Amino acid sequence: MLLATAFMAACSQQGSESQTGTKGSNTESAGGAGGTGTTPNKDKEESANPPAASVTVEFWHAFGEGEEEVLLQDVLPKFHDQHPNITIKPTRMPTENLEQQVITAVAGKVAPDIMRMDNTWIAKFAKEGALQPVDGYPGFGDIKAASFDAPVSTSYYNGQYYGIPLDTNTKIAIYSKELLQEAGASEPPATMDELVDLARKMKEKGKFGITIGGVDAWNMPPWFWSLGGRITNDEYTEASGYLNSPESVKALETMLSWHEEGLLAPPILAGQPGTWEGLRGEEGMAASYMMINEGPWFFGILGDSVKDTMIPAKMPGGPDGKSHSVIGGQNLVLFKGAKHADEAWQFAQFMSTEEIQLLMALKTGAIPTNVKAAKSEELNDVYYLKYYVEELETALARTPSAEWDRISQAFQDAFESAFRGQATAKDALDKAAAEIDSLLKGK
Repeated sequence: MLLATAFMAACSQQGSESQTGTKGSNTESAGGAGGTGTTPNKDKEESANPPAASVTVEFWHAFGEGEEEVLLQDVLPKFHDQHPNITIKPTRMPTENLEQQVITAVAGKVAPDIMRMDNTWIAKFAKEGALQPVDGYPGFGDIKAASFDAPVSTSYYNGQYYGIPLDTNTKIAIYSKELLQEAGASEPPATMDELVDLARKMKEKGKFGITIGGVDAWNMPPWFWSLGGRITNDEYTEASGYLNSPESVKALETMLSWHEEGLLAPPILAGQPGTWEGLRGEEGMAASYMMINEGPWFFGILGDSVKDTMIPAKMPGGPDGKSHSVIGGQNLVLFKGAKHADEAWQFAQFMSTEEIQLLMALKTGAIPTNVKAAKSEELNDVYYLKYYVEELETALARTPSAEWDRISQAFQDAFESAFRGQATAKDALDKAAAEIDSLLKGK
C-alpha cells in the first residue's frame, strides 16, 4: 500500500512539474507527447518533423545477448541514419526484479523515455499514471492496422492504448513424430476429438497423448479457450456470465474427463517428467508424451536437434472449428514525463515497420507483430515459424488489467481445485468469477 501511494505521488509530481516545450525544438519537457504535457491530437499529420537539434532518447530493454547484438549492430545504425538528430541510448536491464526497478525509477523520476515492457505490466503502470497514452500520436492507426489484433490489444487499458507491440509469442502444438506414428497418425490432429482418439491409443501403450503444462493462466488458457471457455467479456469488465458460463463449465468439465480417463500427462498438476523431458525422453528413458503446447523458444533453444523428430502444428480446433492460444510478448511504452516523447515515438514507429520487424525475425527468430513481415516469404526457411504466425490469427490476450496478477491467481486456484477434486467445475468457476469481478471493478 505504501509503495503504491509513493508510486502515484511520484507520477502526479512528474505531471505537475511539466515544462512547456515546442515540437521539434531541443527544449526538454517533463510533460507528455509533443513537449506540451498534454495528450497529442489524433488528427496530427502522419509523421513528426525531425528536431532542429540533437537529442538523446533513453531506451530500456531486457533483450537477450543475441537480440542486443542485432539491436546495436543492425537496427540502431539504420535508425540513426534516417534520424541524424536523434540518438538512441539503449540500456540492457537485468530481468531479475525488473518490474520493481521500473517502479523505483518512476517514483524517483528517473524513468527512461521509452521501454520494451512485458505486455502484462502495462495496465498496472497505466493505472498508476506512469505511462503516456499513444493512440493520439501520428501513425498509431497505421501501426494498429498493420499488426496482429491480439498483440495490439495487450496495450489497451481503460479506453486507451498505452503502447504498441514490438515482439510477440504464442503457443502451438508440438508432436513427437515417433509417438504420433505409434498412435497410427501420419499428421497432427485437426480437432480436439481427433486428439482425444489418439490419446486413447497412447494410453493403451502406457503413454500420454495430451500434455497441458499446468493449471496456471499461461498454460491453461489455450485449452480452455479452444474448448469454448472465456474468462471475461470483450470489454474486460466482467467475469460472471463468462468464466462461469455453460460453455466455460463444459470446457473445464471436458478437460476433467480427460484427466479422470488418464489421458493427461503428469505436468497438469506439476508431475514429472516435465513437458520437454516427456516429449523428448529423459536420459535413459524413452519419450512418453505424444504432444505438448509450447512457445517458439522450444525450437530456438533446441535448434536442429529436433527438426527431424518433432512436428510443429496449430492447436487442434474446438467447438467453433478454431484454436485460441495465448499471447505473450513485449510492447514499447512511453513514460509520462519523458524528456523526448516525440523522438521516442519516432523510434517506436521505426521499430514497428515491416523492414525492422522482418530484420529482427531473420536475425533473432522473434515473431513479428507486423502482419506483412510475419507472412514474408523470407521467413519460409524458419520451418516452425509459420505455425506460430497462423496461431496468432486467432490467439487471445490475457486480461489487460492492473490487477492481472491477482486475476491470474484466482484463475489458477479455481482450476487447481477442480483438477484436485476439491470442487466441481461449476463451483470452482463461480467462485473465481466472483473474485475476478471484484478485481475488475478496480481495473
